[in-house]
Amino acid sequence: MNNRRKMNILNTRTRMPVFCIVFTCITVILSCNKNSYESRQLTSQLVVLAEITAGDTANIPISSTLPSGNGDSIVFGKLNSVVAGISGQDGSSESLTLNNAPDFISAPTAVYSGNLPFQYNMAYTLTATDPRLGTVVATTTIPNQFSVQQPETETDDLNGKSVFRFGFAIQDAGDEKNYYIFEAVKQLVNISRYFYWQGVKYDYNLQSGFDLYQQVKNNSGVVLLYDTLLTHQYIRLNVYTKDSHTGNATMGSLDSPYRRIFITDSLFNGNTYETQFWISMDHFIAANPLETGIVQVQVKSVSRELYDYLIRYEKYKQDFGNFGVGGLASPPGNIQNGFGVFGGSARKQWSYYFDPLQ
Repeated sequence: MNNRRKMNILNTRTRMPVFCIVFTCITVILSCNKNSYESRQLTSQLVVLAEITAGDTANIPISSTLPSGNGDSIVFGKLNSVVAGISGQDGSSESLTLNNAPDFISAPTAVYSGNLPFQYNMAYTLTATDPRLGTVVATTTIPNQFSVQQPETETDDLNGKSVFRFGFAIQDAGDEKNYYIFEAVKQLVNISRYFYWQGVKYDYNLQSGFDLYQQVKNNSGVVLLYDTLLTHQYIRLNVYTKDSHTGNATMGSLDSPYRRIFITDSLFNGNTYETQFWISMDHFIAANPLETGIVQVQVKSVSRELYDYLIRYEKYKQDFGNFGVGGLASPPGNIQNGFGVFGGSARKQWSYYFDPLQ
């Protein structure tokens, strides 16, 4: 590898407001003959595809499966009349309400939100009822806290592709089975530009505000101010690994791009494990203002059901093209009487700024 350049870049840990795992609607044509997990033809039922994270509050996407009619794809439909709630093993509970915030209105599913922050090492149960499709129940446990040594980063070249290398070490707890996922997303932002004139706040992004600013900008005290507002919209970034101990090594060539990197502590239980992965830089710098954002690199300790679901989903996407027409193969999840997964995670996150946020 060449063109290496050590990075000295703003690296702060932030708590990212989580909408859900960045799942993709599954509309592929598969049969079960060569698949490593169960294939089933879906009928209309409730769908939950959600990850709850210690320190965050609930934003649970809930939808329904709608067979398209041609027998080869599934469409997800919004459900705006679900009664949902989450209870914790510590006795906490709250009802979830339909979230009509702009980010969620444009999402492909309805999102139900709460205000209580999730705790480490805690089991939670989700219950959701739709008048037509019935009730689904799922339980997950958020793992305990874990440690990651300060990572080393650099821009690099991998097989002729510009990448961002992220090297780190996990200090694994020895008294439990742990499941880890490494991933990266670009969290999109809105940049608010504004100023005050005669005690009134004006939005510079509006034409009227822009015009006024041009008239008064030379007056004393008139300063253009900026706020960076995080959205619940993300671009998933492709990642690469050379670690033969990862679950990705069982999926095919390690030269392939993946959505996530998977590894368990089977070989390093209770010890420190050093590894690294590479992140495609295709979206690090926005091609247009709508892709302006912050690169979020995440190392997660996740619940078993979330790990199993996502690693099967990754394999499912890798296997696309190897099957014939027949039905929708879906990874088995933990949603009783429904489809999908409700999983827990403890997350370490590092934020990197490549786009100018002004």
